Amino acid sequence: MKPRTQIILGIAVLLGVAALSSMKRGPNAGRAQNAGTCCPLMAALDAKPAPATTNRITTNAAASTIIAYYFHGTVRCETCLMIENLAKMVVEQQFSSEIAAHRLSFVPVNYDLPENAHFLTDYRLPCPSLVLVRQKDGKSEQWKLLGDTWQLVHEPAKLNTYVETEVRDFLRVQERLTGANQIGLLPAPDHR
Repeated sequence: MKPRTQIILGIAVLLGVAALSSMKRGPNAGRAQNAGTCCPLMAALDAKPAPATTNRITTNAAASTIIAYYFHGTVRCETCLMIENLAKMVVEQQFSSEIAAHRLSFVPVNYDLPENAHFLTDYRLPCPSLVLVRQKDGKSEQWKLLGDTWQLVHEPAKLNTYVETEVRDFLRVQERLTGANQIGLLPAPDHR
């Protein structure tokens, strides 16, 4: 076989492999990869944000603390791990005084463990998610699902700003509450 023919054949084989690989991944492979294998719902929804869920309830925040939970499964993709790492970094760096005062904490939770499976329905988790939960006297009272994390994960500056803003707003509500006031958050499930 002539060298020119070998080169052409080699290029043809490479192009064929690339075409087959592209067909196997599909036209939205980038979006599905962006959504992460941990979150098939997000890929199925074509990476549309999960709405932030809110409701009006009454509470007294006198002795309350806030937990920033990152709920995840046992099998985790790079995107899931990146969301957790960025969210944890924002909470620990931007709210170090609140953490030191035990007003705020960051807690990762594996919802695939039998004792944690209830969180999937308790907080209506569509996939691995960041959820802010206000607790009073050790009992969960209010929560908010931060549904835009999967859309912002590949823009770390925007994700950091989003998480910081949501946590800061959650803390401000706590500070403003004196007595019983109305706020736009969901009551937490009762697990007595």
